[in-house]
Amino acid sequence: MNIYIIWGFLGSGKTTLINYLLSSYLSGKKVVVIENESGTESVDSVLLRSKNYQVKDLNSGCICCTLRQELPIAIKEIEISVRPDILLIEPSGLASLEDLVRIPDIRIDGIISLVDVHMYAFLKKLNFDFYRRQFYLSSVILLTKTSEAEEAKIRSVINDLLMIQPRLEIVQDYHLLNEVDWGFILSKSCCYGVNNYIPAYSKVLGPNYEIWTISVYSFLSISFYERLFNRINKRFPNGIVRAKGFVLESNGQWGKIDYVNGKVHFETVFGSCTDRNNGFISIWWDKSLIDCPIDWISGFINAKEVDCSIEILEIENNELYRYLGFGASGPDDYMSVFVENLKREALDVCSPRFGYRFVQGERVDRRTLKLNENILSPDVIIVNCLRDSEFFAIITASVGKELDEWIEVKRSGGDVMEAFVADALGSVIVEAIVTWGLSFLTHMMAEINLKVSNSYSPGYCGWDVAEQRIFFSMLPDGFCGISLTDSCLMLPIKSVSALVGIGGNIEKKPYGCAICRKKDCFKRKEVMS
Repeated sequence: MNIYIIWGFLGSGKTTLINYLLSSYLSGKKVVVIENESGTESVDSVLLRSKNYQVKDLNSGCICCTLRQELPIAIKEIEISVRPDILLIEPSGLASLEDLVRIPDIRIDGIISLVDVHMYAFLKKLNFDFYRRQFYLSSVILLTKTSEAEEAKIRSVINDLLMIQPRLEIVQDYHLLNEVDWGFILSKSCCYGVNNYIPAYSKVLGPNYEIWTISVYSFLSISFYERLFNRINKRFPNGIVRAKGFVLESNGQWGKIDYVNGKVHFETVFGSCTDRNNGFISIWWDKSLIDCPIDWISGFINAKEVDCSIEILEIENNELYRYLGFGASGPDDYMSVFVENLKREALDVCSPRFGYRFVQGERVDRRTLKLNENILSPDVIIVNCLRDSEFFAIITASVGKELDEWIEVKRSGGDVMEAFVADALGSVIVEAIVTWGLSFLTHMMAEINLKVSNSYSPGYCGWDVAEQRIFFSMLPDGFCGISLTDSCLMLPIKSVSALVGIGGNIEKKPYGCAICRKKDCFKRKEVMS
């Protein structure tokens, strides 16, 4: 059994090469692939299995360090149980060849390294000493993405690599190799590099990246992912170096998504991955960043609920008294005690919930917004308030079903005053949740110099309440414990859904009847009376 390592930085094309070899030069041989992914899910192994190739997974670590003891065991098991002609090992894109070749009881017949010519300058800047040692240990280097590069850039990369290791075999386009060429490449030994020529071994630390895997439950367009990752990298320069996963496209097709060099590529996949309940995306990001971009990405890809408790809400009595129709002097002593007792009851049973989802969007015209390919038609005044948004947040807030049930008990109890105060309490509390949630988002965005608008809900300024359906179509079922009836009534009743604009030039314009043209609104009549 011959053992070959297919090595390369994140996104260099390792799995693409393995696919190519298995369908061409190695198609007549018995081959097993060991896939090592530092994340919890392996995109590449699913892709290879979908084409009926034999794959062994070693995930949640790197075979050059945390999984180094498991690799020899896995190799031995494969040799005994499968007896393949060839074993291909694809380590993580951050693996150290120097550590790999020093694992006891493993005989490596060759190391084929891949170098994306567009990423070469980045690797030199990232950690030149580390990558110099990786290239030195390689038997052969295959250049990738050369069709998109100028000849001068390709020649510069080749010259640089030959200065590191003059004996390197460098291939500019492996698709042009014939069977004899591949036989020569696989016959080249790698052992000359380990002890004889490479400078004395020292612990040269590799790049400082971390991987996060996010489950994906939404149907999103590929262009959406590209805009999202590039937007995040604009805010966190080079924060995301690589992303890949399996997602459902807008047309319902499963596919592999790849993000590298600022571009997203999508490959439709059939087979074993199509019975998944959800997709996933693994993202490699720079650990040296003070802020983790994963929070931003997960907020775009999936809705996020934020921990919210009754203790952190500001429930103002003055606001409650306003709802109840008391004047500036407030209620008398009897009514104050009556209201306060009900307020304590309400706060004891309330389970406040707040959540959000960031969405890409844009102003189409003076009356129309576009969110994730969905068209919304708020009043022109709302569109004007949101016109400088770079993206949006759909927010939801709810008092929880317990308080809703408590209000219903008060309504059905026959005491009109109790029912009236209980209903007002529910309204004041849900507005306090929205206020707290907007403050949360405002502080979050301020960290990257963005501002947040006020929130605007269907039903406000004549906005058709039926367009809440579009909001909820972009949220998971039961998000924040809220459901939407056929008549667009939210349950619990004391719930809010709204749209918030986010951007560097957003102005938080005050609410008020002055910006609304709905002349028959009961709130306007209340203010004017």
